[in-house]
Amino acid sequence: MRVFALLPALISGAAMAQTVDTRPGDALISSADLDARLRGQELIFFDDGVSHFYNDGRYTYAYDMGDGGYAYGYFEVPGDSTVCVAFVNGLSRCDALVENAGRLVLITSDGDRFPIREERDAGADPLLE
Repeated sequence: MRVFALLPALISGAAMAQTVDTRPGDALISSADLDARLRGQELIFFDDGVSHFYNDGRYTYAYDMGDGGYAYGYFEVPGDSTVCVAFVNGLSRCDALVENAGRLVLITSDGDRFPIREERDAGADPLLE
């Protein structure tokens, strides 16, 4: 299942923070720490989807390492363990990111969990080169 191919959730960051479906071992991440952890990073999922969080707040999601297309938007971290993306097509969604056993896990508003296979530095921003 593609993480961001799911129907966009139209809920506020505050509502998301109150309804995160955590499990034993899940640790919430403060908004400041999560924002610092995401900017300039790529999160790679086990289905080869890649979330790219640019330093300036831009966001892309590459389906199947980019072979399946891209979704574009802007992200913000409005609350602890909450990241929201406003896509350029007018849709938006908020999800939770928690840490469990040293691994980030994305939790959708429906409670679906998607562990992150790899976190890595995104390297130079192609728009700034």
